[in-house]
Amino acid sequence: MVARFRKKHTFRVIAHRRSEERIANRLASVTDRAALDEIEAITNPRIQHEYAARRKVRPEDLAGSDGNPMVIASFAYSGPSRFTDGSYGVYYAAFERRTAIAESAYHTARFLADTNLPATLVYKRVLTADVKGVYDDVRATPPADPIYDPNPQRYAAAQAYALARYAENVVDGIVYTSVRDPEGTALAAFRPRLIAHCKTAGFLAYAYDGERIDEIFEIQSITPSP
Repeated sequence: MVARFRKKHTFRVIAHRRSEERIANRLASVTDRAALDEIEAITNPRIQHEYAARRKVRPEDLAGSDGNPMVIASFAYSGPSRFTDGSYGVYYAAFERRTAIAESAYHTARFLADTNLPATLVYKRVLTADVKGVYDDVRATPPADPIYDPNPQRYAAAQAYALARYAENVVDGIVYTSVRDPEGTALAAFRPRLIAHCKTAGFLAYAYDGERIDEIFEIQSITPSP
């Protein structure tokens, strides 16, 4: 089923790191600061994201986007996941905030378990963005269908399905029932130009006890210590 969406305030949860003072601000020499600014321009994350995104996104899908680095980064650094084999970028989001958190918490816990980390706090940023376009709506597909396999090691069927939709270049992405929150709706968008007004909508801390995430806290932005 193909459906047209214009959804305001979709939600996405990404990693968050505390901001640090620029090294340039500690330099007294104007010459040193100018040299450092040149280096920063070469290694600027926004510029890096743009170059990386060009390798992961069709030019026509990138043209006309607002260039928001938080959106572009999701495409530039997409690895294999449910609806991409890693050869093209995807922006995942959820219609409901709780659904975005459930998806993020599952994958974060899995990553932490694989790294054998002890108990720790992991900080997250909640994004909100408006998304529009024509999507392949698979919410009526039975949960037992292979595209909904909950095991990340068995994403092959979902990846093959999504790759066919991407290659057809007709729909703008896939709308589906969240696997981690079956009462929620998620989407995988193929085109950065259809994602707008992306901004920070809050911060979270995931408490990992060494085996699982047992608590999630709402927090304020993490700022450098004085």
